[in-house]
Amino acid sequence: MSQWADLPKELLDMISKCLDSRVDLVCFRAVCTSWRYSASSPSFDQEIPRLILKLPSPIHADAILMQTAVCRMELISKDPNSFSSFSKSWLVKVGESKYGKLQLLNPLTNYKIKYSPISVNFLDFKFVQLNKAFLLQQSRRFLVFGIIKVVPFPISASRSNMDGFGILAIYHEGKLGYWKYGDKEWTLLDYKNFQYDDIIVYREQFYVIDRWGTVYWIDSSLKVIQYSPPLYGCGGQKNLVESRGDLYVVDRYLDGERRTWKDYENVMDSLHRVRKLRKQSRPRAVDLRVYKLDEELATWVDVKSLDEQIFVLDTDCSFSISCREFNGGKGNCIYFVDGDDHAGRGLSASSIHVFQLEDRSIGKLDVMPEFSDIFWPPNMFDSSIQNNPGPDL
Repeated sequence: MSQWADLPKELLDMISKCLDSRVDLVCFRAVCTSWRYSASSPSFDQEIPRLILKLPSPIHADAILMQTAVCRMELISKDPNSFSSFSKSWLVKVGESKYGKLQLLNPLTNYKIKYSPISVNFLDFKFVQLNKAFLLQQSRRFLVFGIIKVVPFPISASRSNMDGFGILAIYHEGKLGYWKYGDKEWTLLDYKNFQYDDIIVYREQFYVIDRWGTVYWIDSSLKVIQYSPPLYGCGGQKNLVESRGDLYVVDRYLDGERRTWKDYENVMDSLHRVRKLRKQSRPRAVDLRVYKLDEELATWVDVKSLDEQIFVLDTDCSFSISCREFNGGKGNCIYFVDGDDHAGRGLSASSIHVFQLEDRSIGKLDVMPEFSDIFWPPNMFDSSIQNNPGPDL
């Protein structure tokens, strides 16, 4: 280690500036004391500006745009009896605490992982960033009511160019809006369609989908342009997922009617009406259908199997992973948070559901331990594990 510790400060400075993510920079600083002092403590503020913005009317509140990173957390252990090494991998989300420290989060619900069976030493772990996620939070770290999805716009937005920084958002159960730094009010991008469900960055471009399954492209001038034919799926909620370079839609069939934008009209001026709307139960999924966009033929293809792929429908982003990259991972399934299960609960409280395409069944993760192996902490549903405080990194 002494040879590594004696590397010139100028070289360490060059290396640290080449690291793409905050997670990599934290691992860099964990190597030894000289490496730690050669690089300043990282912050997600270096990637997106920490600023307070006004929420879309009639929500009378301020919020902060927060960024998290979806990661594959790899434990690397050397086998003294061979020249190779073996690894174990888990799916986690890395976020920032109010004190500026990194912390491990539930990858679907964003709640802090409070207990861990082993201590997390960055010398023993490698974090591979799989995706970025963004959400709006109020000053007390509460999620913003009425906001479905947010992404920075354009993709190159950063704190180095505040004048060009903006946010795309779906709010009030279907409105598509844009806010730019310095604006007092949000700009509605579509005055005719209030039925948008999801936003995704696909091939370095922004796309949205509405409840009829029509995908639209948002160009650099914020014009909403139809990109695909309507899916005409009968489900009540649609999510966009990129997998191996292709665009997919997951269509959820629900057991009731969803809220609409009309439910948000004239409620924010009454605290009683807001509380009543918050308590209104959301419908739950009873079936899921998956479709792949054939861009050459401009048509949707019904997908019967995802093979080794796993779709994860997060509260603030949706993504695809391969079960081969995670120990004990099972492919051909979809993890998702249903209804209001995620509100006020953590990963171990029936909040995550698993849909298996093979038999079209839906089950709760806490009674399906064979599907929990991809998540950190390991054996999270085993009550016999000695719990240690979850790390602030």
